[in-house]
Amino acid sequence: MFKSTFGGLAVCLVACNSASAQERQWFLDSTDEDAFLVFGVPESDDTGLSIWCTIHSGKAKIFLPEASEKLKPDTTGTMELVAGEVVVRISGVSLENQESGISSLEVEVETTNPIFAAMTKSDRLKIHVEGEEQIIPLVDADIEGLLKLCNKP
Repeated sequence: MFKSTFGGLAVCLVACNSASAQERQWFLDSTDEDAFLVFGVPESDDTGLSIWCTIHSGKAKIFLPEASEKLKPDTTGTMELVAGEVVVRISGVSLENQESGISSLEVEVETTNPIFAAMTKSDRLKIHVEGEEQIIPLVDADIEGLLKLCNKP
């Protein structure tokens, strides 16, 4: 009985996590000062990736909420972004994610960086941090809309 209950629970957890991942979608939002492109579940704290900027600053910040278990908080970490044939490595500061216990990583990059043009043409973004890989789908990601808000006038 215990084994079948445990097995059922394991199947449920896998199915629930898969369903949660499928609910994530891209949405673009802005205020008078900032613009946000977020891959997550609307109206929830479930975020897989966010890219944001101060409007017309020419710079964007890429935030990965759960970057790597190997990454310690308040240290410098490197995020490798791969879209199509373009590969960039950007250093940033790790932050403690108290909810998951896995450090977050935020990097800042110029909006003219080739990774953004590559993201507009690719169907996925691969992110590597400390030997761990995450793949984020780019279908329906309004990269162009974000860049219009972030680029210098």
